[in-house]
Amino acid sequence: MLKGHNIYLRLLEKKDIKILYKLCNEEKVSKYNTIPNDIQNNNQGTNLRKALSIINEKNVLVGFITYKESNYCNRIYSIGITIGSKYWGKKYGQDSIETLLKYLFEELNAIRVELEVIKCNLRAINCYKKCGFIEEGIRKNKVYIEGEYVDTLIMGILRE
Repeated sequence: MLKGHNIYLRLLEKKDIKILYKLCNEEKVSKYNTIPNDIQNNNQGTNLRKALSIINEKNVLVGFITYKESNYCNRIYSIGITIGSKYWGKKYGQDSIETLLKYLFEELNAIRVELEVIKCNLRAINCYKKCGFIEEGIRKNKVYIEGEYVDTLIMGILRE
């Protein structure tokens, strides 16, 4: 278990799956959710994405956060986060990301953490910037949402 200011992160439990499925399928949330290939496909010989449940100060499951070490370079991790829309604006995302970053840099000795976010998801982009991520590039027409292809923004943060 990893403790933040107003949340804690714990391993995903079987009882979490129904709640997270419901959160992920909210219209507001699913618009911005992209499922990484390594969750969709059980690629043998690759590192699987690890998922942690986000539990708030009232002991309520509000979302989940994932991380995965790169298949190509040690100590480089990618992360992703999903929070139910009724919990947006309460800083659970920022707290969760900062808590996970501390774990990745201090415990797993990461040198870099990166993520991809849909370019029109300004709420998430602002959160990532508050956590220290910087914009590094754009992937054009990367994701298909609501009948059109949209760009994703690549963001990263270094240990120093």
